[in-house]
Amino acid sequence: MFTSATMSRASTTVVIYNDLGGGLPLRYHCKSGDDDLGDRSLAPGGSWSFGFTPDIFGRTLFFCSFSWGNESHKFDIYKQSRDKEFQEFGCKKCEWKIRKNGPCKLNGKTGVFDGCFPWD
Repeated sequence: MFTSATMSRASTTVVIYNDLGGGLPLRYHCKSGDDDLGDRSLAPGGSWSFGFTPDIFGRTLFFCSFSWGNESHKFDIYKQSRDKEFQEFGCKKCEWKIRKNGPCKLNGKTGVFDGCFPWD
């Protein structure tokens, strides 16, 4: 599990915001092949973050299941091939707004959450 000591050494941080609207709480469960971050819930407008050091071989993947009301979806919240720091849309602090139509990533160049992905 990630502790505050782990966070201080982490080179990458993922931040998740509940942007569902309508006063809906967001339930989620994030994990990787090595770490299970547990079942959690975010109040409307709330945020949560976790930190880690990406694999030197480029294989780091954190995936999450998200649910609210009767809906349930899965998404790769950090995929090193997509999100590593020096990629065009890479990040050291990867921020995501979870919306009803899909997750939207903060564009570091524009400061807007416009990197949106539809739910599968």
